[in-house]
Amino acid sequence: MKKIDFVYKNFDVKAFSKNLKKVKSGDYSDFSDFLTKIVLKSTRDISQIKKEINWYQFTQSKKESKISNHFINFLKKFGSNYSEKDIEKFFFQEKNILNMYLLDEYEEWKTLLGEHVNTGEFFRNFKKDFKIIYYGHLSYMVENRHRDSPYEDFYCLYVPQNKKYYLFFYGYEEDGNDSSGIVKVYNKKPTNDQIEKDIKSSNIFRYADLAKNNWIKFIQSSKIIKFDKGYNRIYSAGYKFEHQDEPHFSNEDDYFNFHNSRGEAHIARSMAISNPEKYFKKHFKHWKDVAGVLGAGIKGYNATKRKEKVETNKFFKFVMSEKLNYRNNIKFIEEIIYSYDDLEGFLKHVPLKIQEGKELKEEIRILRMFRSNNKKFIIEVFNKNEDKLETLAKNYMPTTIFEDPKLLFELIKLDPNFSADIGKKLKKNKKFMSKVDKHLDNL
Repeated sequence: MKKIDFVYKNFDVKAFSKNLKKVKSGDYSDFSDFLTKIVLKSTRDISQIKKEINWYQFTQSKKESKISNHFINFLKKFGSNYSEKDIEKFFFQEKNILNMYLLDEYEEWKTLLGEHVNTGEFFRNFKKDFKIIYYGHLSYMVENRHRDSPYEDFYCLYVPQNKKYYLFFYGYEEDGNDSSGIVKVYNKKPTNDQIEKDIKSSNIFRYADLAKNNWIKFIQSSKIIKFDKGYNRIYSAGYKFEHQDEPHFSNEDDYFNFHNSRGEAHIARSMAISNPEKYFKKHFKHWKDVAGVLGAGIKGYNATKRKEKVETNKFFKFVMSEKLNYRNNIKFIEEIIYSYDDLEGFLKHVPLKIQEGKELKEEIRILRMFRSNNKKFIIEVFNKNEDKLETLAKNYMPTTIFEDPKLLFELIKLDPNFSADIGKKLKKNKKFMSKVDKHLDNL
């Protein structure tokens, strides 16, 4: 089935009406997909919901949002014994969650769908559920000549379930600066004169400010905004784009094996990280992949800094255990050692012969130097290595230095570019920020 046809077939009028209740007069987007997004949000795709349930069912994902809480609560209620009817009742009817990824999919079919929606063609296919009571076109006269671009198209959509009339606009500009949104929501059926009066007085259009001066607005009502079937040819790849149901699994091993071989590799990796005893050897084939998970940068530089104590990192402890040989791989250690604030915790897992080897001994000395509690000593190191500060910061300094107002200010004094490293917490420190601003102003 074509994706466009799938949307038409699975569009949920009740869900759409609920979602429209959230919009207000004057809401708009800087793109032409304002209403298209609401249509997509109101399209049922149970395979996407089932895929998301699998994610929370078989990975150790934490609560991140209100939506993730819904999936976690669903599994608490039903466990692994759920049916499609349970999904429909819980997600579709109670939570008004109909799909998870339609907005993130292939672009060209959504552009084509946007043409269906923005012309009103989409709603004309649901005659029993909607009625368009007005179509119009807004253009401008500027400097005694008519301007074809920019312009706005309008239609007023009656939604019986909400007993409201929604005046939508779609603004087009020759340079691609499109916009779309809702001019007004009416509780009673408006007359054409009322609609056109509201269009003329609206300030939400992209060129509304210019129109206040020497641009004259011209509004022309029409019988219909015709959908050009030629768009199916123009966006032929989008028109032909096929809908695919997402795979669903009833047990964890099948879920992992699918994603580890031909599905989404990041899902298999997440499972291998959270449950290394079971999946590590099945997923990881090269030590550099493991190093990347543990924070290694490209060729050892720009490592991802880890604040937490090493003992709290289950994956790190598994990798560095005697079950595997990573702890004896000097190249592996060199890749990840720069990632950890907790250097001493890290070194507890590294054999002494590796630490004292010529490759690491000097690096460990420098790393320890920046983890000293003696701030006066660290500042002396800053001053003696002014020409190397950028390299030292990227590879040797722990995150604690950039969270300390005294140490960070000393870095800024030596190199103003370090002001870009001021974190959110220090930005709230008015005394510190005042000091920094004064220093930068005096440069």
